[in-house]
Amino acid sequence: MNTQKVALNAIVFLYHKVLNLPLGELGFTLASKQRSLPIVLSPDEVARIIGQLEGRTRLIIELLYGRGLRISECLRLRIGDIDTTRCALTVRDGKGNKDRQTLLSPALRVPLEQAIAFAIDLQGRDNAEGIGRHYPAL
Repeated sequence: MNTQKVALNAIVFLYHKVLNLPLGELGFTLASKQRSLPIVLSPDEVARIIGQLEGRTRLIIELLYGRGLRISECLRLRIGDIDTTRCALTVRDGKGNKDRQTLLSPALRVPLEQAIAFAIDLQGRDNAEGIGRHYPAL
């Protein structure tokens, strides 16, 4: 709709200021925006999609779907933001630059603990090779 208004204003400017001609009646009406229903997957469809995934990708999608996280929020998660004991997740700098806490599905406890163990091991191996920053052990 904005594009239509800009184009119409350009034509009016051309006739009025450049050509010095009367524009007259255009009979122009702005196109109305068509309303469309949002496309929402059923729980069965989501389960089938997640069933096709594995590893880190599956864990990310399960967090996005199950906890309503945005992609950027999910990818910014740190080990300290995940509390598998209390099944809680702290989302930092979310919408409006606010922190919030959300519940963590007990089904994600083991995959998250495995991902955390892998990350700690990878950090240790990288540090041993002189790659990256050295962080204190938990």
